[in-house]
Amino acid sequence: MPVKRAALFPLGLALFTGFGMPLVAEPYPLAQRNPLAKEQKADALVDRLQQLRARVDASSQKVSLEEAIELGLRNNPDLVAAFRAIQQYEWQLIAAQRQWYPTLELSNGAPFVGLSANTYIQNFYNSQRELVTLSPGSALDAPRQVKQFTTTAVLQPGATASWSFIDPTRQPNINAASEALRQQKLLFDVSARNLILQIQTSYYSLQSLRQLIADFQQIYDINRRQMEVIRARYGIQLATVLDLAQTESQLFNQLNQLVSFTQSYITEAAQLARQLGLPANRMAMPVEKAKLYNSWTVPLPETIARATQLREEILASLAAAQSAQWSGIAQMNQYLPVFQVVGRGSLRLESGVINGVPGRDTTFAQSGLKTWDGAVGIGFNWALFDGGIDAAQAQSEYAQAEQKRSMAESNRLQTVEQVRSSYGDYEASQVAVDSARMAYQAALTAQEVARARFDIGVGDITTIVQTIEQWGTSSQQLSQAILAYNKAVAELYRYSATWPGASGALVREQEKRMR
Repeated sequence: MPVKRAALFPLGLALFTGFGMPLVAEPYPLAQRNPLAKEQKADALVDRLQQLRARVDASSQKVSLEEAIELGLRNNPDLVAAFRAIQQYEWQLIAAQRQWYPTLELSNGAPFVGLSANTYIQNFYNSQRELVTLSPGSALDAPRQVKQFTTTAVLQPGATASWSFIDPTRQPNINAASEALRQQKLLFDVSARNLILQIQTSYYSLQSLRQLIADFQQIYDINRRQMEVIRARYGIQLATVLDLAQTESQLFNQLNQLVSFTQSYITEAAQLARQLGLPANRMAMPVEKAKLYNSWTVPLPETIARATQLREEILASLAAAQSAQWSGIAQMNQYLPVFQVVGRGSLRLESGVINGVPGRDTTFAQSGLKTWDGAVGIGFNWALFDGGIDAAQAQSEYAQAEQKRSMAESNRLQTVEQVRSSYGDYEASQVAVDSARMAYQAALTAQEVARARFDIGVGDITTIVQTIEQWGTSSQQLSQAILAYNKAVAELYRYSATWPGASGALVREQEKRMR
């Protein structure tokens, strides 16, 4: 008697106790107890993922790549912070330049306006003093003690004006502040370029993930329909438990990939929203599908030459070196004299009892007193020796200047490395895109043929599973190849100090707006 196909696979493996009760049931009980339980659960999970993506899409602002870059340049707080650093150094330069101006200082006595009182007492210890005439016709001994007091209202302003017309530290300080400002302006451009690259990368990644989600959703739907066919065949003993298990395993593997893609999708969307400076209740989504964007037509040697000449990181390090060099010169110039034109003047006004005698009528002692003085001329200050403190600080600045020059050389080498790496990625990704497209088309055709052969009974489920897996793999490879191409082009713009599109004009416009 022939054995049925389903009987080739055992329904269970029984281990019996002493009472003859099985301890382990059949390995595929769900196919018999509730055939659709797992598929229904998978469908419910897919629906939840779709609802999650729908909520994200509903709260997202659809933007093109150019619009995303413009929004980021206008709203990103990191770029605003970088510009405020420029303003800080601008004011430091203005402060250094204003050292050329003369200074005027108002001063006062103690107090400036108030009451002044003093008492004058003089004791005489000589008993043989000459007689003094106190009144006509009388001669008395001179008093042995003289007392006087003064009580007045006082106003005593003063002013000093000076101008250091020769100051050896002034111009080096101005030059140091100017180079420091130039460094910050270059670093602002670095921040803008980094922001543009980050926006481009997030935008391309979102496009890639959205394409993968669409492809794997389609693959899931095909497998879901295939699962129904296999289960129906299993019910009439035309398919095995292995066929059912293979299809089911593939179904849940694709569901897991959909979950992973959705997680990355939400993460990238949140990151793009942060880069664009959007409100907390808004996210950003690409309005365009994944595609190849710009190309790079500049040869590698010219790209490297341009990058090493224009990269702001190199120029910023050189500017920092110059700033430190000028600061060192200013420190050494502290040992040189400073010549000044100085003018000063003061006025003292008093009104009250001046030199009154205690116990006597002060009517005739009431008086006013005005005193003023002034001077003008040339003076100088010269710190001849300070123990070598300024010299040591100057050497510290010179060492910092050398360190910044070494950093500039390191930045130059890094620039060459980045350009070569991105250029290689660009050339390789061109080949990868063409290869991945052909692989994708071949995998798509292979799974269609495999399913058609299975439908007419000349194929097997293993071939279908393999071809669908190849389709999913080729979909990921194509998505990664397009993403790698776009990222390589974006990096070449970034690392060669080239503004993509109109972004350079947008940066300058935003700089004016922030002022």
